[in-house]
Formats: sequence, structure tokens, C-alpha cells
Amino acid sequence: MKRFILSILFISTVLVANSQCYHDRHNTNWFDAWVSCETAANPIAAYGNSHWILYDFGYNYAIYDTKFWNYNEPVHLDYGIENYTIDYSLDQSTWTNLGTFSLDQGEGSTYYQGQEGPNFEGINARYVLITLLSNYGGDCYGLAEVKFYLDELAETTDLAEHFSANVYPNPFEESINITIHSITPTQAFKVEMYDFVGRKIYQKAYEQLTGNESIQIPQLNISRGLYFIKLSHHDLSQTFKVIKQ
Repeated sequence: MKRFILSILFISTVLVANSQCYHDRHNTNWFDAWVSCETAANPIAAYGNSHWILYDFGYNYAIYDTKFWNYNEPVHLDYGIENYTIDYSLDQSTWTNLGTFSLDQGEGSTYYQGQEGPNFEGINARYVLITLLSNYGGDCYGLAEVKFYLDELAETTDLAEHFSANVYPNPFEESINITIHSITPTQAFKVEMYDFVGRKIYQKAYEQLTGNESIQIPQLNISRGLYFIKLSHHDLSQTFKVIKQ
């Protein structure tokens, strides 16, 4: 299994997989943060209306350490989260509570290095829900960044009876190459690429694959982070995780 770090940087309330410009430091810009000023219905009905963040990793992972950066904009450090609870799930139907935790107030400094969060100790989950219980007195709730340390789990491949495939380079910087070794002629073959939040960013269909095929996903104007490449034939599919550097 391959362990990697998934860093979630909040930019204009859109989740983007990214990394720090300076190792473990966070800037003081308000737009490099998540801010919630109104409550909404929580995915766990028992929590009612609340401030919350739901992470969908796309697939099941073994989760280990976490690291949190609280809201760090100097004028509104009181937006920062003081207490929060974490729940996790494989399907968004059955949830398990990891516990309730506290977070120190941000420093309002570019040297702010955040703090260690709870350790999941290898729990398998696809969804992580952070429900914010209290802040440091502000009218809104804010959080700058969360980093998850993940391990890939073994995956089953429905398409293994039809072909094997290699996706490279991984990590990639520009285009992505896919080499397919077809065991039997495969018709109506499709290549799709999704970003971390499930938005389709590329798709191409092929009428038929015979023998060994080499295809390419061209260079796309996308941010650094985690992406998923899905190869499908009718109702069978195989998915690869790739990282844009």
C-alpha cells in the first residue's frame, strides 16, 4: 500500500487538494480559508442545523494522522474553531463518532504552523464529517486547512478479465499516458477523469480496443492535487488515483 498526504486548502469556499507554499506554515489571507456565517442542515440529522464540513475522498482509505490550521486572518481570529467533533462513514448512511476535540486559536502570523489533530489509527472511511461546536466568540466560523495522512486500500478490478492497464507518470505534471493490454476485443470503451470533489474534467470515448493500445490524456489546466481516472466498458470499470504535481 502507498501512504500519502492529502492537504485540503480552502480557497473561496471551494475544496482544492493542494500543499503549503512554506512547509507547515499558513498565511494570513482571509481568502485562503473556509468561513461559515450561517448554519445548515447537518448530514447527521441528530446534529440539526450547524456549521459543518464534509469530506468525500472518492474512495475508501485507511486514515491516520491529521493536522489542522485554524482561521489565521488577524482581524477575525475570533472566527477560529475552539471545539469540534468528527464522524466518519463508508456510505454516508452509517456514521461513527471519533470524538470531540479542541483547536488552539490562530496566531494571525505568517509563521503559524497549526497543530496536530486526532489520529484515526488506520480506520477505513470514505467520508469524514467535521461538525463545529464552538469558536472564539466571532459571528462566523472559520478554518484554514486540514491535512489527512491516508493509505490506499487494495482495490478489486472488474475489468481484469478483459484487459490490464498502466497509468503513468504518477505523479504527473503535464499529459498522462495510459497503456492498455487487451485480452479480448473491447468495444464502447471510455476514459474519464474526475477531480477531488467528483467533477468530471475530461472524457473521451473509443469505439474499440484491440491488442495493445497507448492513449493519452492531454495536458489540462488543473490545480495540483488528487485526481481519479476511470476506465469503463459498459457496466464494468476500473479507477486509478493520480496526483498532479
